[in-house]
Amino acid sequence: MEQVSERAIRIVEEIKRRSATSHYQLVLNEERTPDITGSKIGGKPYWPAGKDFPVDDQGNKMLMLMQINCTEAGLESPLPERGMLQWFIGVNPERMYGCRGNYDQDGGGFRIVYHEKIADCATPTDAPTHTSVDEMLTPVKREVAIDITRDQTVIGVNDGHFNQLFFDIVKEITGESNDGKMWYSYLDNSECLYFDRELGMRRPCHQMLGYPMFSQDDARRDIDRHDTLLLQLDSQFSTIDRSELVMWGDMGSGFVFINRNDLDARDFSRAYYCWDCG
Repeated sequence: MEQVSERAIRIVEEIKRRSATSHYQLVLNEERTPDITGSKIGGKPYWPAGKDFPVDDQGNKMLMLMQINCTEAGLESPLPERGMLQWFIGVNPERMYGCRGNYDQDGGGFRIVYHEKIADCATPTDAPTHTSVDEMLTPVKREVAIDITRDQTVIGVNDGHFNQLFFDIVKEITGESNDGKMWYSYLDNSECLYFDRELGMRRPCHQMLGYPMFSQDDARRDIDRHDTLLLQLDSQFSTIDRSELVMWGDMGSGFVFINRNDLDARDFSRAYYCWDCG
């Protein structure tokens, strides 16, 4: 392995120190069968009696990609500490995974639903699942349980805030200014590879909070408004038979962002949904 400069090592360690924060890792567990109220991807969604089921802008029932049982997961603020959080998308073929392009322009192709309490289940019999829709319209291919643990994470090189943090640290260490550069143009090839090893995407990356890990560039249209990562669901193959569990295009990831004030208010109506492709 090519020797890495002391400069690169020092910058990386300072980035890790300054950006370290807690997040929740979501691990797909193929060994455990989820129930209707469990944290999972795919399958039949939990839905309480007397509540209108989410529909897309054409009035069709939406598909549940993921649900998180906040109570069982032991989530803490700013996330809901109890109840159920669900991510739905429309299956209109004119929208790829509920989006026009790789981002949701008008909010008509997805919903984030929060149930403060988990009551008796009354899921509509005609609610779509991953088995009842064209597999090209859903990134989720299987029903799989989710295990949730709290951990530490650091910012990745494709986060929209990374470049500014990088050059803030460079200026403090070396006195050199940005001059409109991107972080990788400041480094040589061996240093770039080192940054990618230390701060690049580690797959699979399913998470809540922390920093989004993009396959390419930051896909948010307004990174200041959509400042909090609510959910990230990454592409993943089965560890048992190598079949697809989740596949966003060509090994991409799906993201739901929310403004921190909206999250504190438990207002999910202005969440932002996008996905990228490998």
